[in-house]
Amino acid sequence: MSTLPILQPRLILGLRTDVKGNAQFITDEEIIYPVGAVLTIHNLNQKRQKYIKLADKGKNVTEVVVSPNKKLVAVAETGEKPFITLWCPLTYKKKRQINLPTDKEISAEKFTAVAFTFDSKYIVCVSGEPDWTLYYFRCDKGKLESSARANNISNTGYVRQIACNPNDANLLALVGDGLIRILACTDYTWRQYGYSKGDQWNFSSAVWLTQDRLLVGTLDGRLLVIESGELKFVFSAADLAVMDLKPKDELQQSSQTSLKVLSDDEIDPNEDYSIRSLIQFPRGFAFGYLTGTVHLYEMETPHKFIKRNIFKIPDHTITREYEEETEQKMTTVNCVSINPSQGKLMVTCRESQIYNATLWMQDSAITTAVESMFTEYGPALHNGPIGSMAVCNWKPILLTAGRNDRTLKIWNYETEELELMQQFQDDLYGVALHPSGLYAIVGFSDKLRFLTVMIEEFEMTREFNIRVCKMCVFSRLGYLFAAANGNVIQVYSSITFEMLYNLKGHNGRIFGMSWTADDRKMASCGSEGAVYEWVVQESKRLSETIMKQCEFKGVAITTDGRSIFVVANDGHIRELMNSNVHRDVLVTTAGLDSMVMSKIDQMLFVAGNGGTVYNIKLPLLEKAEYHEYSIHADVVTQMLVSFDDKYLFTGSDEGTICFWKLLNTEGKAIKMDKDFQPSKDILISRQILEERIAQTKNLQMRLKELESEYAYQLRQNDVVNSLRMKEIHSGYCQAIEELKEKNEQLENDHVQEIHNINLDIKQMKLDHEEFVRELEANYNEKLIFEYEKYLRLEEKMEKMRRYYEKELDDLRKAKQDSEEIITNGFLEKLEEKQMQFEELVEQTARKTKAHEVIKQQIEDDADREIYELKAAHAKELKEEQELNVKIRGETAIVKKKLISSQKEIDELKSKVHTLDHDHAKLKKTIINLEKDIVDLKKEISERDATIQDKEKRIFDLKRKNQELEKFKFILDFKIKELKSQIEPREQMIQEQTEQINAMVKELENLQRVILSLDLQLHELREKLYASDNEVKKQIAKNAAMNRALKKIKTDIFLASGQIQNVPLLIKTVKEMYHKFNIDEDFELTQAEDTEVKSEFLRQREFLERTVTSLQMQVNKSTSTLSSDKVKLTEENAVLLVETNMLRKQLKDEQRRKDKLQSILGVNQKYLPPKVAMERVQNATATREEIKKEYRKTIEYNEKSMQALREENDRLLNKILVEASNTTEMSPTAGELSIQEDNKND
Repeated sequence: MSTLPILQPRLILGLRTDVKGNAQFITDEEIIYPVGAVLTIHNLNQKRQKYIKLADKGKNVTEVVVSPNKKLVAVAETGEKPFITLWCPLTYKKKRQINLPTDKEISAEKFTAVAFTFDSKYIVCVSGEPDWTLYYFRCDKGKLESSARANNISNTGYVRQIACNPNDANLLALVGDGLIRILACTDYTWRQYGYSKGDQWNFSSAVWLTQDRLLVGTLDGRLLVIESGELKFVFSAADLAVMDLKPKDELQQSSQTSLKVLSDDEIDPNEDYSIRSLIQFPRGFAFGYLTGTVHLYEMETPHKFIKRNIFKIPDHTITREYEEETEQKMTTVNCVSINPSQGKLMVTCRESQIYNATLWMQDSAITTAVESMFTEYGPALHNGPIGSMAVCNWKPILLTAGRNDRTLKIWNYETEELELMQQFQDDLYGVALHPSGLYAIVGFSDKLRFLTVMIEEFEMTREFNIRVCKMCVFSRLGYLFAAANGNVIQVYSSITFEMLYNLKGHNGRIFGMSWTADDRKMASCGSEGAVYEWVVQESKRLSETIMKQCEFKGVAITTDGRSIFVVANDGHIRELMNSNVHRDVLVTTAGLDSMVMSKIDQMLFVAGNGGTVYNIKLPLLEKAEYHEYSIHADVVTQMLVSFDDKYLFTGSDEGTICFWKLLNTEGKAIKMDKDFQPSKDILISRQILEERIAQTKNLQMRLKELESEYAYQLRQNDVVNSLRMKEIHSGYCQAIEELKEKNEQLENDHVQEIHNINLDIKQMKLDHEEFVRELEANYNEKLIFEYEKYLRLEEKMEKMRRYYEKELDDLRKAKQDSEEIITNGFLEKLEEKQMQFEELVEQTARKTKAHEVIKQQIEDDADREIYELKAAHAKELKEEQELNVKIRGETAIVKKKLISSQKEIDELKSKVHTLDHDHAKLKKTIINLEKDIVDLKKEISERDATIQDKEKRIFDLKRKNQELEKFKFILDFKIKELKSQIEPREQMIQEQTEQINAMVKELENLQRVILSLDLQLHELREKLYASDNEVKKQIAKNAAMNRALKKIKTDIFLASGQIQNVPLLIKTVKEMYHKFNIDEDFELTQAEDTEVKSEFLRQREFLERTVTSLQMQVNKSTSTLSSDKVKLTEENAVLLVETNMLRKQLKDEQRRKDKLQSILGVNQKYLPPKVAMERVQNATATREEIKKEYRKTIEYNEKSMQALREENDRLLNKILVEASNTTEMSPTAGELSIQEDNKND
């Protein structure tokens, strides 16, 4: 028994556009997308596809989601109860199926949103209407962790997307139409917080930029930024070049929002203004906006995003006159994804095509967004159903025609590449390919055209008056072709293009035609249920089979013409021989759509049941034996087999083309000649060929010119480099000689320095030994005294412990007795209250029973005595209300008694707490005594530590030598930095000189203004005279204090000479302390000094206030000169600050220069020999030049700084002289501060 061949899908071309998230990256090279009935994992670089088979041909799939760690793929499917299937993209196996809980009534049939948490451990989904419930599942176990309401409390709102927080798995956001909810989970309970006013917006997508910052897009093109649960910004995506999210005041925020309200004239009804597919990645975020446009923003700072790119999807939309325009454009963005390395952006739309773009190609200095077009990711696919297909017999190529996109495409199924594509203006229907692969016939809406396949295009050769030809086919040998013209088959010559034969007989649409191997016979089938066998040369029917109840979809005739196989919409395969049904086999009750037979009639393939491919065993038996394969999700329109019986091709109404590899075909496939090789010939016009030859010649000439130019540049560079090397070598040798001399000198100095250090170390050791002996003697006496003290404390503590233990025992006994008495009393009271409560309950039960009896009697006699019963019922209600009031009063009394008893219990507990508190205090006293003992022990250990510190100092001196060696490398780096800093400082100095020149002119104008202030300043002279007297007194006191300070400094200086002798140093410090601490005058002077300072500050504040008031008067009187004065004073202050900064920088530069000179051997400071050796090894020829340039720049900077300093002093003196001549008074507070700054400098 022969086995059936095996079908292995090698390449699937297509994309499902009705699925959310229909294309996403798994790695930088692999993408996953749904196509047909499978999930395809495609590596375009390696041309390798792997497949995950979906349940029920994937017809119920609504969304595909990839986890953040790329280890799980979630597929959401609809049904009576929607479910989610988790797949592993690495092993292509099913991990788990997540079902909704069975203990709840669930009416929803699909999930509207699905998302993974940031750690990929949990999956969140929202069921659709009418439930609108959020479910939180654990991925590894499929366990439901928690659930909550997804839409608003009023059961309004449509959830579109879930945005999970990038750092917190228990924080997420739900957005949709009239809905935004930020939820946080604590103890398996979801609670809403923050901004929730979603009823005024229709949100389309959302994403978390950071842990506390949420970006939300709306259907009208607005971007909302919610930070920490509060709405911070509202932007309009139409003109948002920069998104600045720095926190500002509320007024500034309202002016910062880049919200642009579009007018009616600006709104294009054909545009889609919604924000789609918001995604975030470490370098920024992207989203779809308008029709077929993706905006990319790059993060410049954590609070600032800049628009870098605007990518556009090519618009391949075709408008037909007989079709109504749809509201949704084909380029509307469906899904956006970025690869893990953030180098590629992938996007899908309503077309069956994946597009991509390369990121970060433009210069970051460019501030404006760069517009660019997306390119096809992989080959360009058909958009819409596959209208027809044809395969070549001499070449491994396949011709396909798109029913909606009007494109013809030639595929090489061995290399899996698209070789040629061309779009036409008319609709395409049937296609056929010549056996040579150089010609094709294509049915257009107006005519049938014979096309020549050129290298870059299809060139029309001949036209035939056949409209909407949906079925055409070349003969096996290629010299004839047949075309269906309505219900007539017309046979033409492919050489002379003459119509040779008319085959009439069909009454309906012709669905299939098949030639024999010798082109003598042909079989055809139609929708009216007729199958005809034709003798082409005689234009007559050889046999016919008519079954009106069937609609035949496909036909295949054997090579010898003995048998004809047909398939029909009833699901049967029939073998016809001599106008009779030889065999009739049922394959599927859902119907069959197409069929194909191998070249030697040993393999039969049919398609039906909405896209299932069946491999039928031949010869046919009573019960068909077959294997079925589900790749397509819609009707298969055509099936073909390659010329060598190694490949099967299928195309479907959903636009999917599948290349199948046929395995296990031994004895069933045609045996090709060993010398046979596929044809590689192509047709090219003479004009194109001449252009290509001329272009190649020009390129060769240009290449030779570039080679000669490059060789000349190399020679020039070699000459220049050789000269530079000579100069560098000579300078290097001179530097080495100089450094060797300096090194010898430094080594001699280093030996002398080491000798001096050894002598100092010996002297320090002797002094240290003597000091240690004295310390031991002193500490032995102190230890004996402290030990006796410790024994006395132990005895005292033992007595206290016994006393307090007795008191505690007495208190425990009293506490137990009181607790027993109180508990017994309260238990008796509780029993009495319980009895009373039970009696009240019985009374209420009796009354309710009596009430029910009365109510039943009233219902029986309601029609007769309605008025009397109303009165009686009212009386009874009043009585019952009075009884209820009495019962409530009694229960309130009982509650009050219970409260009073609880208060008594609390008072007793407080007494117990006070006793425990006293006990704790006693414990604390014991602990404090123990701490005193520990402190004494610590003092002893600290004394030992000081002895060890003295020994460590010697070790630190050795370590400093190593640190100095490291310091040389740092200074080399600083030299380079200083060189780079000198140039901008020169520019700064030039700018400041220009400012000073401008200031001189403005100061001359200021002198005129000062004269007008003389009258106002005259009133201040008397006040300043009194303050001058007080200042003189304070100066006298300060002089006395300075004398005392000089005495202290002299004593400290004398004491510093005794640093080596520690005991004597301690003695002198004690004497100084007793000397100056006893002096009460010194303390009084200090107190008076503080009082004088406070008084001086008070007087200064008062004077400054008066000056400011006078300035206000001057500003009113001289309004014309106010702007000049303010400008001059501000620029003068700025100039003073800048000069002070330059002085500080000059001092720092001088210090750095001295250090660098000491290390480089310029002065006679100490330099270790190791550092000197490293400096010789790391010396370069350019170091001396750097030194010279550095010294020149420093000297130039010093001269310019000196000039600026002199000019500044001249201007200040000029102002002070003129002010003193006019006012004859002491300087103001501002001038005092200027003089103090000059003194400090």
